[in-house]
Amino acid sequence: AIISKVLDELNQTHERAGQLALGVTVLEDVVAVVMLTLLTSVVQYGGGGASSVLSTLGALGAFVVFIALLSLLIVPRLLSRLSRSGQPEILVLVVAGLLLSLAWLAAAAGYSMALGAFVLGAIVGSTRFKAAIERTFSGLRDMFGAVFFVAVGMMVDFRDLGEAWPMVLLVTGLALLLRPLACAAGLLAAGNPGQASFQAGLALVPLGEFSFIIAQLGVGSGELPASFYPVAVGASLLTSLAAPIVTRRAGSWSEALTRMEPKFLRDWTELYPRLLNRLRTGSASSILWRLTGRRIIQAGVQTLFVSALILFARPLYGSAEELLGRDWLFANGLMVMFCCAIGLLALAPVIALWRNVSALAMIFAESATSGSHRQRHSRVLLEFALRAVALTAFVVWLLALLPGDRTFLGVAAGSVVLLAVVGVVFRRRFIRLHSRLEIELLEELKRASHVAAASAWSGRVADPHRDWNVEIEEVTLPGDTAHAGKTIGQLAVRGRHGCSIIGVDRSGHGVQNPRADFALFPYDKLLLLGRKADLEQAVRFLGTTGAPAGGESFDEITLLTLAVPADSPAAGRSLLELDLIGRTGVQVAGIHRRPKRIIAPTGSDCLEAGDELLVLGTQEQVHRLHEVLQPADRPA
Repeated sequence: AIISKVLDELNQTHERAGQLALGVTVLEDVVAVVMLTLLTSVVQYGGGGASSVLSTLGALGAFVVFIALLSLLIVPRLLSRLSRSGQPEILVLVVAGLLLSLAWLAAAAGYSMALGAFVLGAIVGSTRFKAAIERTFSGLRDMFGAVFFVAVGMMVDFRDLGEAWPMVLLVTGLALLLRPLACAAGLLAAGNPGQASFQAGLALVPLGEFSFIIAQLGVGSGELPASFYPVAVGASLLTSLAAPIVTRRAGSWSEALTRMEPKFLRDWTELYPRLLNRLRTGSASSILWRLTGRRIIQAGVQTLFVSALILFARPLYGSAEELLGRDWLFANGLMVMFCCAIGLLALAPVIALWRNVSALAMIFAESATSGSHRQRHSRVLLEFALRAVALTAFVVWLLALLPGDRTFLGVAAGSVVLLAVVGVVFRRRFIRLHSRLEIELLEELKRASHVAAASAWSGRVADPHRDWNVEIEEVTLPGDTAHAGKTIGQLAVRGRHGCSIIGVDRSGHGVQNPRADFALFPYDKLLLLGRKADLEQAVRFLGTTGAPAGGESFDEITLLTLAVPADSPAAGRSLLELDLIGRTGVQVAGIHRRPKRIIAPTGSDCLEAGDELLVLGTQEQVHRLHEVLQPADRPA
């Protein structure tokens, strides 16, 4: 939050270095959530060596995949349906309920509450409701942010801070020196330009808020001394104070560092991205990877999903057993029905998992035996061996997830046999069901990963062709934008910055290729097409704030009554011919011509002498209309 705020205030959010810095902060949050989850599990259940860490990571992956898949299938549709009601309060309440529910679910599973909130935020942020939800939650976010920092300050003992000030200075110095170098090295290793990497590294000086939580977890568990918490708070405070100064000078400092680079290092930093690009192109063009890559990912996701389903079934069964008893309906009845129900839910992904494993075995066997003298015989044997190994691994994996109770294993074995029969009989239906869910999930993922994911065109705007060296950027006009009411032609974005406005999203309704006379208003989302450098300038221009010139508020608009004089030049002429809105800005809401009243007159209605007009406008506009209605030889 500190880094993004500093970059936003310095107008560096849309620059290359700013984008890299924000990307690193997102990755840091992901790593921090994983670390916090591992540390929370270790504190609650104790450490058990590498095997315990691996099992915790596996369970964490299963949990994230499980709630992410369900949320991707449910949340976008739910938000879309709620948005049709036109009541933002209901949308806010539902999102808040989902947020608290996922946080509670993560805590109940033994993980940090931040994990559930992080997953929901990532999913909601990829929908077209992102901007509206951000605006609605802005007050709540600011309030909880203040509460968070007040709570952090209340937990700091200033006597400990006075004793730990040498450690605070040491940690601050290391953060100011080593953190930018480490971040810049990581960005360079990812193939980014040297100057942008150095500038982004300098912008990443502040220590994040997760350092408070991790330090408090260590102190609360007794693993760390009490002085570590004030050290974390003090170092974060000092690095945050230094952040605006360092970030403001990061451009000149990174440029100086780039000029000081030795020639061999400069040549290597220019050659290295090209080598990485060749490696990516080579791996993407590999026939074997194109045939197997997607299936390997699908098999991994399906394995984690089924694992989460079985792991979460344990506490549910315990609650059901306390409520209904183990011998519900008949001996071990609850166990039998529960195993059958969970197995039925897992049957479709298990069938899909086995189909993917079989296809991978066939592809690998075909690739390994290609060119052999006994290719057909060898391929069949190798494919059978690979399937046997996969089946053995599947059984071992299943036994590792299930409880070791003999009765439970017996019931589970019987349920597996029964479900195997059901799977064979209804195999095609399960395949169709899984395929439909998979297609819907892939559509949501494609829509979420699109550049216009948070707009009305999510998934409908094609990515620009790379040969043209152009990109698509989305920008939202701020609430106090200085461009409110101006047309696209008046802004002249194409002439000033070389970018084209290819779409406007207003409250979820998209207008593609808007005309030059299309007026823009606050919170409109614009899709810009152009080169990266031009896009950065256009985004900064469109993000300017201030009161728009000549704008009237609703408080200045009033309803008044005017009479048409007997010798008025407007008498006998239609409203369309007079064009009172264009000339004066006044709307004629009604005409009183005794004994009848005309409400909401049309352009074909004519004015007559003696008519009483109900007009809508500001005092100045009504005064202009009064002048128009007066005869030319009579003073206004």
